[in-house]
Amino acid sequence: RHLPGGGVRGRHPLGGRPDPKQHGPLSLHKCGVRILGTSAANIDNAEDRFKFSKILDSINVDQPLWKELQTIPMAKSFCQQVGYPCLIRPSYVLSGAAMKVVFNHEDLEVFLTKACDVSPEHPVVISKFVENAKEIEVDAVAFGGK
Repeated sequence: RHLPGGGVRGRHPLGGRPDPKQHGPLSLHKCGVRILGTSAANIDNAEDRFKFSKILDSINVDQPLWKELQTIPMAKSFCQQVGYPCLIRPSYVLSGAAMKVVFNHEDLEVFLTKACDVSPEHPVVISKFVENAKEIEVDAVAFGGK
């Protein structure tokens, strides 16, 4: 639905959200769609697991060992190196779809195949899964950088 000023509402006309693989923020931006609020580049930085993890590394935010991996043998090697369990984190998925904790090579192969089917054009990041850890999520709103 078009909004005043040429923007569009971030929902698909048939209900639900647009397919992020085909209609992600950068694709929409390149097609001239005006995105209200957060820029397409910043949305991409948050949704692309590789980019997001690199940003966290650059500002010294602790996170489990991670690596972008594109083949099952490379993934098995990394998981063997850091030890199981490991977390498979595809980019641009809704509500954590295909994000899985794996405990062995067999689980890794099954879930990595599923994660790649969800988002083949975006990286799949695998990280060491820290058991009994607590994750805290914070949402914030700012105006003018404040």
